[in-house]
Amino acid sequence: MILLTPFFYSFEPQEAHVNQKKIERDREKKHKEAQKQYDKAVKRHQQIQTKETRTRMKQTKKESKKATPLHH
Repeated sequence: MILLTPFFYSFEPQEAHVNQKKIERDREKKHKEAQKQYDKAVKRHQQIQTKETRTRMKQTKKESKKATPLHH
């Protein structure tokens, strides 16, 4: 029994690494879902605006993309 003890302990770091990857995947999945919900809310907001307001919103979005450096 004593000879097998180091064998069991050798798996703990790997298990921790696997758990960390799972946590990162879950976090990424939640982030994607939150972004999807945000995009839906923005689209819904735009749909209830007048045509002129939507046009101005689109123009502002284009201008802000040009003025903002990429952050990815």
